Amino acid sequence: MQASPDVLRRGHLADGVFETLAGEILRGQLAAESALPAERILSERFGVSKLLVRQAVHRLAEAGLVDVRQGGATRVRDPNEAVDLRIIELYYRLAPERAHDVARDVLEKQFTQGLSLVEIFARRASARARATLVKLVDEGSAHRKDDAKMRALEEQCWRRIADECGNRILRAEVRWWYTALAARPDLPTPPSPEQRWTFYAELARRLRDDDGAIAYYLAALGPGMTALFSSKRKAAR
Repeated sequence: MQASPDVLRRGHLADGVFETLAGEILRGQLAAESALPAERILSERFGVSKLLVRQAVHRLAEAGLVDVRQGGATRVRDPNEAVDLRIIELYYRLAPERAHDVARDVLEKQFTQGLSLVEIFARRASARARATLVKLVDEGSAHRKDDAKMRALEEQCWRRIADECGNRILRAEVRWWYTALAARPDLPTPPSPEQRWTFYAELARRLRDDDGAIAYYLAALGPGMTALFSSKRKAAR
């Protein structure tokens, strides 16, 4: 049974309230520890019912952006304290001007997660899975000069590696990475599509032949990881 137009419209209206308020929190326009305007005021501002405002506010609470207190004011939380991974996607979509604040953390996570995936794949993957990975990269050699197609090949590689790791948490994280986090940061000076294809071709070969894939991954991406860690230490001083 399809939802009625009125139900769909109410859902879109609640989405609009949620995204506007979430964006204001992420951009710092609604400061941490400040009180969220009362339901009546928000209802008048957005031209929607208090029920829709309440739904939007509860979604903010689920994302860790506000604390809803029974009988008291709803307080804005510091977005940096939120533990819901959806916050990262919201930053890139609703507050892109401040997304650089989390870009380094996202790239750092990408590097270290890749290392975990390579190590577990090297330990657990079957010979068939290793050969399939090599075939996948080899078949993508025709796309080594096309950035968009190379990105698609990279996604296929990591999804395949995650699926064959046998670790449900890593598999879920990779799916989230490519599904929920559609807008992701790039390195300041990203390698060319051809350089990236060469990296994946060599990594796949080493995984197939049990030939030091982990050491190769660290050697290839080590300089970038070192730069990220170094910049983070300097920022903390």
